[in-house]
Amino acid sequence: MNLPRIRIDRTTAFVLIAAVLVIGAYVALVSLAQQYYTVTAASPSAYGTDSAGLSIYFRYLEALRLTPQTLKTMEKLPAGATIIAAAPFENPPSPSEGRALVAWVRGGGRLVLAGEADAILRGSGLGASPSTGDPLVGLGPDQPGSLSRGVTKMEPGVSRLLSTDPGWVVHYRDGKGAVLMSAVLGRGEVVWLADTHPISNGGIGSADDAALAVALADAGRPIYFDEYHHGFTDDATVWDRLGYGGQAAVVLLAVGLMLLLVATARRIGPPIAEVEVVQARTGAYIGQLAELYRKAGARGDALSSLEDGLFRALTRRHGTLEAGLKHHPEAREALQASAALRAGGPISKDAFMTASRRIRRARQEVEGRHG
Repeated sequence: MNLPRIRIDRTTAFVLIAAVLVIGAYVALVSLAQQYYTVTAASPSAYGTDSAGLSIYFRYLEALRLTPQTLKTMEKLPAGATIIAAAPFENPPSPSEGRALVAWVRGGGRLVLAGEADAILRGSGLGASPSTGDPLVGLGPDQPGSLSRGVTKMEPGVSRLLSTDPGWVVHYRDGKGAVLMSAVLGRGEVVWLADTHPISNGGIGSADDAALAVALADAGRPIYFDEYHHGFTDDATVWDRLGYGGQAAVVLLAVGLMLLLVATARRIGPPIAEVEVVQARTGAYIGQLAELYRKAGARGDALSSLEDGLFRALTRRHGTLEAGLKHHPEAREALQASAALRAGGPISKDAFMTASRRIRRARQEVEGRHG
């Protein structure tokens, strides 16, 4: 079985190669951009290594053998655990995810919020308004308790919480509002730290912030850092994992493959017959033809026939005779010399052979053949 050969012209090949290079460069740039964000963006993530990140907090708990883990799914929340959710989030929790977390707390979970994470508590019956205060150094606990164990002074950051809800118990405060408060919700507990600074890479080493960070984690429960809402997810499909850059690259690749298919596929409809290419006469053929016409005394007719063949070759190659003559001045000269020879009366054998060879060479040049 003979398979049809795939023919790709130079322009199509150039476009396809350029498309592949552009897609590759685009994917590389997107990958570098995402990597740059992961390493340097100001996000309170356990993977964040800048001053706002929580990577030191995570490694500190590991050093204490408290085995913290990262939460990358909302499909099934860990029962009886502590989840630390620090805002702002790369992917803010949706209302349904907020309701799921509140239901999980009511069932016995412990949720530690840091920063402006009030969206999670909507519909829970607990509320507070964010405010600002002074970045004091040396703020002591408001009352003794599990969240003040080992803490004499802490550095609160600049955010505060204002609430008149009697369900909240305030553990740290100043004249501008609450710094840390907690509330019982069903069989679980919500703890809310107004500012992420005390647990961040830039603040956990100040005053007794490290001791406060350990108290927030609660060693009696499994500890999870909410990375799902910072963009690190196990729920995503392969398409989701590609991200916007990868998805765009796949679309571009699909378009490129479609263009390749269009460029190489057979046309729809009846087959188009190939144009018959009349081969240029060889020197031996011209000699035999010259002898026949010499004997018949019709060398002018022979040259006229050869001229017609060159006319057809020029028209077939360039669309029109005028365009062909413009591209091949040697063909124009050969045709003019042959026409002048025919108009001059009887044609000698040598003159006929010279004119016919010029026409033959011109036709070979037009048809791209040599020799």
